[in-house]
Amino acid sequence: MTGILEKYGSVYDVFLDSWDYQSHFVNYLESLMRQETSLPTYIKEMIFAYVSGLNGCSYCKNIHAEISKITLKDMGKDSINQNIDDSGIEEKFKPILKFAHKVNEDNSSINEEDINEIKKYEFEDKAISEVISICAAAQFMNTVVKSHKIQPLNDTMNIASAKMMISKGYDGLADYMIAKRRK
Repeated sequence: MTGILEKYGSVYDVFLDSWDYQSHFVNYLESLMRQETSLPTYIKEMIFAYVSGLNGCSYCKNIHAEISKITLKDMGKDSINQNIDDSGIEEKFKPILKFAHKVNEDNSSINEEDINEIKKYEFEDKAISEVISICAAAQFMNTVVKSHKIQPLNDTMNIASAKMMISKGYDGLADYMIAKRRK
C-alpha cells in the first residue's frame, strides 16, 4: 500500500500537494461563497452543508453547517432543522434549499415551476445559477474528501476551522495552511 489515503487529514492537505491548480478552486470558492449577492453567506453555507449531507460527506457537512450556524448566531437567528419546511429560515430561502436538493439529487427533473417558485421572491436569474454553482462546488469537494478518505474533524477542530474561515475566508485558511506546512 502506498499510504496516500492515510496522508491527508484535511482537504487543504490535498490542495497543498497540488497547489498550482488547486489554488484556482480555492479562489473560486472564495468568490462564490463570500461575494455579496442576493444570497446571504449563511444561506450559501447552508446549501453547501445540505448538499454535503445528501452526499454523505460529514467532513464538508459539519464545517459548512458550523459556518452557517455561527453566522446565524451573529445575526441573532436560529439555525434550520433537518426539514426545510419546518425550519426557522425566511420563507424566501426555502424554495432555494428545495431547488438545491433537486439540483443534487435529480437535476434532469428541474422545470419552470422550480424556477418560478424561486422567482416569486424576486430573485434574479443569477441567483438560480449561483445555487447550481454552489451545489456543483459541494459535489466536487465531497468527491475529493470522500475519495481521499478524509475523516470529519472533531468538534473542537471543526469550530476552530469554521471560525477561521469566517474571519479569514477560504484563501486566508489556505494561506494559514501553507504557512503551517512550511514550519
